Amino acid sequence: DDSKLQHAVTLLQESFSKCLNDRTEFQPDAAFSEDGSKKAGVLYIVNQLFAMYFALNTLRLCKNLVRPVETRKLHQHGRAGDLVTYRYYVGRLYMFEDQYDMAETHLEYALKHCHKDALTNKKAILRNLVPVKLLRGRFPTLALLQKYQLHEFIPLVESIYNGNLRAFNDGLTKYQDLFIRRGIYLLLEKCKTVCYRNLLKRFHHVLESKPHLSLLELEKAFKWLGVPMDLDEVECILANLIYRGYIRGYISHTKHVLVLSKKDPFPTTAVILSKAK
Repeated sequence: DDSKLQHAVTLLQESFSKCLNDRTEFQPDAAFSEDGSKKAGVLYIVNQLFAMYFALNTLRLCKNLVRPVETRKLHQHGRAGDLVTYRYYVGRLYMFEDQYDMAETHLEYALKHCHKDALTNKKAILRNLVPVKLLRGRFPTLALLQKYQLHEFIPLVESIYNGNLRAFNDGLTKYQDLFIRRGIYLLLEKCKTVCYRNLLKRFHHVLESKPHLSLLELEKAFKWLGVPMDLDEVECILANLIYRGYIRGYISHTKHVLVLSKKDPFPTTAVILSKAK
């Protein structure tokens, strides 16, 4: 019931304010005590509010928690469970704000410091970390996905890696409702860009690394893959890939060809990441 959840939010917001503004000096490593600073409980309350804000879809309110906590560096001290939970929610927040480098940093911290036996929590973290890494050109192993029963990502990972556009679309459609509920569908949709890049790389290899790729031939290739598009759409995709740094080259509109750079036409992940930031 949203009304009860909203009432709980109001109570916790009051608790957050009183704990944050407690004048007793905060000793990060001190044992909990009635005489100690109430700031010791701030991170736990913040995590509860994060969970409620996400449930109520009021993510804009999260910033009202992040600023005062990080200004006072309260996110750097506390119980391991509270620190991991805080990083998990902040990572998800950055993910929804399209700040994927920061999202990856926080979610990786949460995964690394999560208790080794907390498999359910690790699975929750990976549900968000895997899509972020995919967009940034980093692929999880099949063993990892199977260990945490993240089978819904397997067809996407394989299709992106192989540049199989048809399989990517099929995988995205198959688990569409699940991805929408988790709030990662649009992020995974963006991963199609990496799939396009790897498809072009395979196409380039088949043509024995010729520096010129015919747009007409690419149009036929997309049609064969079950993704028909006209020449303007092909040019739009290529222009986007060039702009993002996924491929190096330029489009000759008069000759309808993609002219690839002689030096590293398909940059490594590190190059792509440096341009994407």
